[in-house]
Amino acid sequence: MQSFWRHIRVLLSRDIKTSFRSGGGWFYALLFYAVFAGLASLTIGPSLNALSAAAPALIWLAAAFAIQFSVADIFDGDVREGFLRVYTAEHDSLSPYIGAKFLLLAITVLAPMIVATPVILIMFGVQGGDATRAALLLTVGAPALLLVSLFAAALAAGLRAGGMLAMVISAPLIAPVLIFGALATKKLLAGEAFWSPEALLLAALALFLGAVTPMFSILALRAGLE
Repeated sequence: MQSFWRHIRVLLSRDIKTSFRSGGGWFYALLFYAVFAGLASLTIGPSLNALSAAAPALIWLAAAFAIQFSVADIFDGDVREGFLRVYTAEHDSLSPYIGAKFLLLAITVLAPMIVATPVILIMFGVQGGDATRAALLLTVGAPALLLVSLFAAALAAGLRAGGMLAMVISAPLIAPVLIFGALATKKLLAGEAFWSPEALLLAALALFLGAVTPMFSILALRAGLE
């Protein structure tokens, strides 16, 4: 177990340094998230009532597209440079590698988006307390979006136009997360309890994907290397 976490720390440190050296690709997810939400709100109009009513769907759609945009080619650099092939040959398990990628994306993609969510929701006319609770609800479901996108990226790793293919693959798979997330957020903003049935389903879905996605992602990466 100590060896497992040591490998994750080493890989995570490497990936974070690479991410920041590559020009701040982590920042593009936050920028895309904010721009998509802002542009989508323009199509609704200046009415705060209309904006606040549409806020749950807009936030979850913006999060889904930003995560897909960030994760689509997460493995491509390691495949092109041969790092993944060397790591696979030297280690029996790819679990630390997948774990490090998930933590990298959680730190550089999910965390900034969740911090920015209350600000965006307040711009949509949502009260400050409700906006903060909606951001916490996004924290519950966003890992599910990330896990699905990670699996799709593993399937498309190394392929020509793999990033676009990964987004196409993950699009139908994230639909349940978007449905439960938007409905749970809508109920939350309407004054209902945080743990509505939809929120519980969202959490259960995130836990289920957390249990099965790493295994299938590893299988997809190994199949792509053969």
